[in-house]
Amino acid sequence: MSELTSFELEGSLNGQREVLTLILTHLLRNPDEALTKALEERLAPSNQQEDPGAVPQAAFAVEAARAREIKRMVDDAKARVRSGE
Repeated sequence: MSELTSFELEGSLNGQREVLTLILTHLLRNPDEALTKALEERLAPSNQQEDPGAVPQAAFAVEAARAREIKRMVDDAKARVRSGE
């Protein structure tokens, strides 16, 4: 398997994000409290470490990027639901 270029990787991630947003849009049109709760839980920062210094900074950067992406997809899906898309 060959390595993906940064453009191919970005395109792949964008395609996956679009599919997930469409699925999420459909799910939000048919509200499900469990889904909403699960998404909200993933948006909240989780810091269950007794010693915050024990976790490398890179881990926090990855966690923050994950939360931003989830929020972006949820916001996009909600906007699509509001617009009737």
